[in-house]
Amino acid sequence: MRRAAIVMPMRTPVGLPEGALAAVAPHRLLATALTAVIGRSGIDPHRIEHLVTAVPTPHTARAAAEIAGLLPAVGEFPVDSGPGSGMRALITAAMMVQTGQADVVVAIGAEYPWGTAESPRSDNADLGAQCPSGLRLAGAGAAAAVRSPGPVRAALERIEDLAVRHEITRAEADEFAAVSHRRAARARRQGVFGAEVAPVVVCADPDDMNSGVVQLVDRDEGLRDDVSPRAFATLVPLLPGGVITAANSSSRTFAASACLVVAEERLADLGLESMGYLVGWATADAAEPDGAQPTSTAAAAKVLARTELDIHDLDLVEVDETDAVEVLALHRWWGDWDPEGDRLNVHGGAIALGDPGGAAALRMVTTLLHELTRREGGRGLAVTSSGPSQSLAAVFESANGRPVAPTPRGARFHGARTRRSGRHRA
Repeated sequence: MRRAAIVMPMRTPVGLPEGALAAVAPHRLLATALTAVIGRSGIDPHRIEHLVTAVPTPHTARAAAEIAGLLPAVGEFPVDSGPGSGMRALITAAMMVQTGQADVVVAIGAEYPWGTAESPRSDNADLGAQCPSGLRLAGAGAAAAVRSPGPVRAALERIEDLAVRHEITRAEADEFAAVSHRRAARARRQGVFGAEVAPVVVCADPDDMNSGVVQLVDRDEGLRDDVSPRAFATLVPLLPGGVITAANSSSRTFAASACLVVAEERLADLGLESMGYLVGWATADAAEPDGAQPTSTAAAAKVLARTELDIHDLDLVEVDETDAVEVLALHRWWGDWDPEGDRLNVHGGAIALGDPGGAAALRMVTTLLHELTRREGGRGLAVTSSGPSQSLAAVFESANGRPVAPTPRGARFHGARTRRSGRHRA
């Protein structure tokens, strides 16, 4: 198969419901990310053949494509906008390229500002904590959802059981959350996010792009560097005596993210430069039904086995920070693979930035590939939730890295490796 090159992944700032980005129309939020990808890559928009969209309302992507200058004949392939949908959009675009069905595809993921005509606000759409299985807790319905038997309560109980099994304390979860905030704020101060964030113009009239400019938003609205575990410790846990709180789990936010997926042999003809390549991907249900393993373990182990890699072969790992317990448990499951703390979520994650729905996984990939480029090469793993007890993982390599040899045809996955198996760095 042809290699699928990832070209110019970009994202908008991540917005809050009370922030300036809440006034931006959904199609303009998508158009900002799409225009940045096209403009910074230098591709002729008429060469784009398909859109693969992970957005709440697919017709909004069509309006954004028109603003970005794409031809009306460009095909659109919508995927479900649930957890991990941005990664599924990217993988779908890559499969189109790898199988020869297209040469140039755009993958888009987004979550809209709620309360707009295109994304009407529901009675439970207030900002709140997000349930660790990808089920959102919102507004007045949050407390009832936690107290009442059902999927939300069951997911929280599973996470609390995971904390007990791996001896993760409330203090450790709060410390991880504070580190996530500090890393994201530091990345913003040092200009790290500048290369991947497309600023959004906020107009006086949200429906008129030619109206006066009120503000230019070029930073994630939820970033804070004044947080501390001591402040987090004052919050009431979602379950009595539990570990998970609104501070050490992600909250609902919105953003848009996009990238080009191009056949490797067409890069030179189109005048494009690849930032990385999709090496392999896998999806899996929880490896053990009793909840002893983190949900993301199975998919991560599966894709590493398929690509004949070990966790120690990776230079960076981006894990969905739906809650601190899942990430801490995964880190412990892998053992002492990141002693210096410079490989896992190095610029923070969803605890600091929030979870922008369909844009969340693509945001992780965007940050991963830009950081690999800053480090002048390497391999990275992105792991995200794709539903209750399900996860999706993908391995990427930078454009100037050594290509990974494909797994022989007929090779099979025989289960997760132990934390001490595989090759180790010298």
